[in-house]
Amino acid sequence: DARRVYATVVKTGTNADGYKERGITYPSGASQMTLIEDVFRSIDINPSQVSYVEAHGTGTQAGDPEEMNTVDSVFCREGRSDPLLVGSVKSNLGHSEASAGICQVAKVLIAMEEGVIPQNLHFKQPNPTIAGLSNGNLQVIDKNTPWSGGYAAINSFGFGGANAHVVLKSHDKKKTLRKSKLPKLIICSGTTKDAVSSLLEKANRHKEDDELAALLHATYKRNISGHSCRGFSILGSPSEEIEESAVKGEVWFVFAGMGSQWVGMG
Repeated sequence: DARRVYATVVKTGTNADGYKERGITYPSGASQMTLIEDVFRSIDINPSQVSYVEAHGTGTQAGDPEEMNTVDSVFCREGRSDPLLVGSVKSNLGHSEASAGICQVAKVLIAMEEGVIPQNLHFKQPNPTIAGLSNGNLQVIDKNTPWSGGYAAINSFGFGGANAHVVLKSHDKKKTLRKSKLPKLIICSGTTKDAVSSLLEKANRHKEDDELAALLHATYKRNISGHSCRGFSILGSPSEEIEESAVKGEVWFVFAGMGSQWVGMG
């Protein structure tokens, strides 16, 4: 029931290599290579057709050479006329741990949407243990770089030996904006009036975007737990209405885990 297609998930794959002589946290280039080769073996796409790899890229002495040398071996093996573009969103926002993989997916989708791969921050000089950075096989995105899309691959590796690989293909159909004189009703909800007002303002700024309007309606047509504020606006109109529910949810139990969540907590 997608309201809009951003990209096609061509293939996903996972494997695990936690049992290693060097310890559970040490990366395994061999396992990563096995995974990537298995993924591409199952689809009718040559790795040389991939123009960008979003790397796990933690910036560690052990992790980067294991990953990048594997990427070089698989994606630059044959048939590639231009350097393979590589980058990592961790240089932009740090390591988000359990959500790191979905941050990588979001970055690639935005790059496909905007036609620009964002700069990989703080890259000064190539790691001498990564041959592909010196021989021209790999090119780190060290500045915002125009990109026509196509196939992109994403690496994401877990602390305990889990490896994941995703292949995406950009959506060829460009977004179309449609002008209409008919009024459009936009509804949304949030935890605060400011949050609702911000969403309504964004909808008004993009009032010709039918896909955004459809997404908002699909998301907020039902009550969302914790959203005490609801509002609506007629697109193109400067006015909006926001109401806050008088009913507040009662907190019965708090499972605090390892720490306190607010001052004075017992």
